[in-house]
Amino acid sequence: MYKLIAIDIDDTLINDDKEVTPATQEALEQAVAKGVVVTLATGRAYASAQLSPVRRV
Repeated sequence: MYKLIAIDIDDTLINDDKEVTPATQEALEQAVAKGVVVTLATGRAYASAQLSPVRRV
């Protein structure tokens, strides 16, 4: 069983429209429910890594 998921922001967590898809949301919720820690990973510089508002679809 996984203990940690580090998920990239751009084109992985959020799509081009800055949306988290229902499938992604469901997968992350299932992982958290099983005790998996979910964290963000990015190649962005720290100053630009702050998330702007994200929409669920």
